[in-house]
Amino acid sequence: MINVETRQELLDVVWAIPSIFEGLNACDVDWSIYAPKCEPFWVILSKKPELRRVYSACRGVTLASEEGKPAVIFVPNRQLYSVMKLAQQAQLNAPLVLVVEDHPSLAPQILPREIASRAGLCVVEPCTASEVAYCAEAAAKLSASTNKPTVLIAHHGLLGGCSSVDRNDVQETKLPRQTAEAVSPIRLGRKFELNRQRSLPSPGEKISVGFITIGMSDNALKYLVSELQLLGRVPMLNLRLVHPIDKVPVERLLSRCRHVVVLEPRPGEIEREIITIAQFMRREGNEVASIWGKEIPPVDPEHEPVQVPTDSLHPSVVARLTHHLLQDVRPSIAVTDCLVPLLPDLKILSTRRTSFGTRAALDLLREKAKEVMLRTCNNMTVVIDGEHISEGEGDVVFVETWGEHNFVADGADILRDASLRKETRILIVWKSGGPGTAIGALAGTISTSSGTNEANVVHASLDNIEELEVAIENAGNRKGISILLVQDGVEPQFDIEKLTEDALQIDHRGFRPQHAIVIPIEQMAAVRLAQLNSWDPRSGVLAMPLESTVSTRWLKPQYRRWRISLRPILERVEVTRTKPPVRVVAETEQRLAPPKPLHANASTWRVHIAGCRGDQPGVVGTVLMEAGRQMGYEICSQCNSAFVGAGRRAWSQILFTRKQTNRSYRPLVATIPWGEADVLLGWDREEVLRSLDPRGSLQVASSDRTHVLVNTDPLERQTSLKDSDGLPASIDIDTISKSCISSTAVLRSFASLARYRFHNERLGDLIQLGMAFQLGCIPVTVDAIDIAIEKVELQGYARSREAFDFGRRAALDPTAAWQPVKEEFKVNLNRLIKRSIRDFYALGKRGIAKSVIVKRSIRQVQQSLPGLSESKEGRQSMVDAVNAIRRCVLWGGEETANRFVNSICKLYSADRAETGRALTRAAILPLAESILIRDLMYLSDLARSTEILRRIRNRLNVRHSRGDVLKRRFLSRLRIRLWSWSLQADMRTSDWSSRIVSSVGLLVPSRWRGHRRDRAVRAMVLHAVEQAANEPTQYKVWVSRFEALNELALSGNIHTIAVEDLKKILQT
Repeated sequence: MINVETRQELLDVVWAIPSIFEGLNACDVDWSIYAPKCEPFWVILSKKPELRRVYSACRGVTLASEEGKPAVIFVPNRQLYSVMKLAQQAQLNAPLVLVVEDHPSLAPQILPREIASRAGLCVVEPCTASEVAYCAEAAAKLSASTNKPTVLIAHHGLLGGCSSVDRNDVQETKLPRQTAEAVSPIRLGRKFELNRQRSLPSPGEKISVGFITIGMSDNALKYLVSELQLLGRVPMLNLRLVHPIDKVPVERLLSRCRHVVVLEPRPGEIEREIITIAQFMRREGNEVASIWGKEIPPVDPEHEPVQVPTDSLHPSVVARLTHHLLQDVRPSIAVTDCLVPLLPDLKILSTRRTSFGTRAALDLLREKAKEVMLRTCNNMTVVIDGEHISEGEGDVVFVETWGEHNFVADGADILRDASLRKETRILIVWKSGGPGTAIGALAGTISTSSGTNEANVVHASLDNIEELEVAIENAGNRKGISILLVQDGVEPQFDIEKLTEDALQIDHRGFRPQHAIVIPIEQMAAVRLAQLNSWDPRSGVLAMPLESTVSTRWLKPQYRRWRISLRPILERVEVTRTKPPVRVVAETEQRLAPPKPLHANASTWRVHIAGCRGDQPGVVGTVLMEAGRQMGYEICSQCNSAFVGAGRRAWSQILFTRKQTNRSYRPLVATIPWGEADVLLGWDREEVLRSLDPRGSLQVASSDRTHVLVNTDPLERQTSLKDSDGLPASIDIDTISKSCISSTAVLRSFASLARYRFHNERLGDLIQLGMAFQLGCIPVTVDAIDIAIEKVELQGYARSREAFDFGRRAALDPTAAWQPVKEEFKVNLNRLIKRSIRDFYALGKRGIAKSVIVKRSIRQVQQSLPGLSESKEGRQSMVDAVNAIRRCVLWGGEETANRFVNSICKLYSADRAETGRALTRAAILPLAESILIRDLMYLSDLARSTEILRRIRNRLNVRHSRGDVLKRRFLSRLRIRLWSWSLQADMRTSDWSSRIVSSVGLLVPSRWRGHRRDRAVRAMVLHAVEQAANEPTQYKVWVSRFEALNELALSGNIHTIAVEDLKKILQT
């Protein structure tokens, strides 16, 4: 017997890529490692100091041949053809292992096993993460024996999987030593026991069906056979030595079964080799089984065979493809009764986001080039990426968009061909990665060698869109070839590497050291205080140039006129922190007792984590796996590392089970069979929909088994969800009721709670985990998960303990925990009145006089409009009235405030109580917006006001006592149009410009302020209020008119609507 502590020391969780090096080191300790910088290998390989980065894996083959040392080269899918061609001719003095990525879903046209076989290379493919070390060691010895490279196939699912191993078992299955220098690969494969036979029939016996499995399909089939209690009845041959194929076990299986099904990631790839062996047997007069692979025999023999989809390795998919064949093995079992019934389609779309990476960046550049070309290239033919955008009689302008990798590979040929044609061609190249990349120098070298002027290579950034537009316009007016190298901004939008790096820095600190938001001046000027969402995707993007810019251009005839304007357009607010920001939230007084696990008596436990923070398996997955390891569980995991957001990956699935013995062994599969998830932790709501989609490949949940906790908030840079009709939608209990236990479902805004409490939404996943643990959904002890949280913090994920404990306490009283979040944007009328008066009072002698005016005007409104406090809409209108009075005093003093107050009071006297004062409620906001003309002086005064500064401080949680520093910068735009010539100057300044404008504004008479259109709108709305008060018989008509004006005021369109359109509304 061994105690728990000893057993925990023997269990270890192994991942595929580290296991490769573990197996290689068993042969030789000095290995050279070569890899290009790309997924899926780079995240783990970049941590190895001995790694040598190469731009292409072909370069790695060349360097490995030159050095003559044992080497391993990691080959992504897209570089497979060129690498195999070179490896076929390589002369080796030491073992060389090629680890080849296999991703059938993304690259179904690439056949890595077939390509390697044609190159004459040995191919080894492991089935699970626990076998990777053994197969890697075998591959190294095969390479040493044959003096050729050996290919180790790494399926993308295998690279995202891990499992527990017992180190004692690993020692027992260690490969034998080689006894000869040159042995045939087939003999070595037999010696290493790479191919495995299970439940083979006796000679002369015929079984209805047998299976040949390749890679991860072996584990899926083993699990399925075990669940159906068919172990020992279904013949299976697992080929880990894929090339050369050992014919003996294959012939033995083909002669003892009526049907043989080849299960493989790419149907038909190995099936062709099996068919070749079967044809040879038939020529010798042997009876051979029917072979299936790309097609499966139908349930009804009269129907057509069933086509097998690519990458059909999911246990539930395999079950549905083979259920009738397994039924023949044991007719008494009802296989179809074990299958989960199909659920109705979701009403919300669950498509994967594509707003990241090179493709999304090229789409933006293509649209920007189209916009600029249509605006500037008159009477010219414009062709963008082969599409004719406009036709003209003038010159032809060709525009092409390129990613960095493709440009490096084909850029020289493109430039050489274009230089010979003497045409105008613009090459817009997306420059991914940091500024240290060599793409700029390479472009200059290529252009010089092709006869292109080096000055035609222009660098641009998405920080300054106008500079990019000018560069495209200049390139279109220039003869010859122009190269525009465009890179992401300081705050990245598309560059996955930069987005991941920024998110990782936030995770290491636990907060954003610098949080900047960009606020349009027009948004600040709205009378109704809109929610200033500092986490809006558009507010976190750097939206102003780093320096002041000046640009000039010639205008088209329809735009020619005389005009001079100066206007502030943006404000950028940045807070710099040195300590983690925290808001105090009242915690429950209930005792935090250890939870009672809901799955304490279950033999297995499965969880699906939809949206993972960090690299696989994510922060939550790491905590759960380490806690399970502390409990002595056997663990399997399957991850999808697709990039779905800044520092976020798609999903992780984890399986817990008790430590297995030889007597209690059951095949384990980390992939969750359909409907068998015990818990769904939905951090990314888009991935939640993917995991529940009945038409998808996951379908993890069921209504009688799955407990769910879902974050209903959008995460950083996420857009709103859409239903099947394209309308905005949200996840509610009706959406997921068919896929979970509705009575225990938790649908909460975890991201909002994390933003409010920690000012960092990325900690919301651990709040969610803490709540799930306290509710009993996680079958581990408090001590085990505490140790796991501590280890995660040591790995660089700060404040994990704080967020997890807060989630546990939030589970005891969720209503109290989320109450401050719900009330964050609520306005207290009495407090608003006091602040409105105090803000002016604190400005000195002139401010004291204004505070008296504000106080008197507000008192008059409260006394004259008592009916507004009777309804919720009326109370909101009273808040608008108080804000309007404060803004009117700021705009024009007592005269403007009296004009607004008197008009509203007169209109209220003609209003009706039975309608809830509908006329007054509808008129307050449009009247205020029309009086408050947004001229330069008003916007400058408003930007400096205490009201706006307080809102910014509260929203960003700025505390000077904690060392927070707040900086404000303004961007003002000066435009001068002199007939056909236009000058535009964007000036970035601090608040000194607004101070100067405010001082000068004191000398400008009120009747001169604003444009003629603004003054006309103000006069029309004031006249409409006067008419409505004097025409009680037309009450309903005026209510409908002012409701239309109220909609314009809420959207801000009342400041841009044409005077004629406003007249139509008031005359309707």
